[in-house]
Amino acid sequence: MNRLITHTSTYADNILCQCSSGIVHSVYNKTINIQTEGQLLALQSAASPLSPVSLVTNLEQEDLASPVIRPGQPVRLSGEAVEISSSGQLSVFTYRPVHIYRSGLVPIPSGSSSAALYSQVRMAVKGSDNSGFCLLFSSAPRTAAPNDLMLSAAGKRMSRCRILFREKEYSEAAGVLAGLIGLGIGLTPSGDDFLCGILAALTLCGQDAHPFARAFAIQLEERLSDTNDISRTFLHCALQNQFSQAVCSLPHLPPADEILRNFSAVGHSSGTDTLCGILYALDLLLP
Repeated sequence: MNRLITHTSTYADNILCQCSSGIVHSVYNKTINIQTEGQLLALQSAASPLSPVSLVTNLEQEDLASPVIRPGQPVRLSGEAVEISSSGQLSVFTYRPVHIYRSGLVPIPSGSSSAALYSQVRMAVKGSDNSGFCLLFSSAPRTAAPNDLMLSAAGKRMSRCRILFREKEYSEAAGVLAGLIGLGIGLTPSGDDFLCGILAALTLCGQDAHPFARAFAIQLEERLSDTNDISRTFLHCALQNQFSQAVCSLPHLPPADEILRNFSAVGHSSGTDTLCGILYALDLLLP
């Protein structure tokens, strides 16, 4: 079988060309996570949404999930291939990208407004299926659910942060919000996806030098050990201004339905949780 890596990001491309070895970190239905020197890369099945650590292959889910590839197996990396030594066999993924998206997020172009982006993102969140953190931004009534305690805790932190931000207690506001790290279940807890969205909004608005933004980055750096390896990877990327293709499309002010479609394709609620973080931060920053 001809295994090819066809789509990736500038961030993953740089890691792949600089690192020479790693190990298989974990294996899921659509993903083989590879631990390199301080960073994860993700071999993914065809047509997977692109993240900064994606190495999307030409394989369907059933072809990528090989039973002989297991955590702990050695991996050789180069700008030409990813080779996994598995039970005496060598699984080779040839690096032939046809698309490398620019994963470094840029601010909204001058002449466009943060208010216009806020309006589009708000419409997208309202059009979502109201799962995850979207429930906190919906005016529709809802019945009690198993995640109500998580949402209640998150809502209280968001409200407290708003008050502190308005009082210009930026360091304390950042600490309250950073306390969402690790909140939720799954490979990337909702709280972590939300925090990635906040970091994205700060860059989109050109506010990454704001006292709140600086304090927020410091607080998150100090708490990265409070979540799991995979989620920590995406938070680490966000702190380096590296984001998914869905996020990196926002400076172009796409219509709300396109925003919702792009973010809804990411995980069960990971994409929309990130979108909620963007909405929250835009609302916080707008005069």
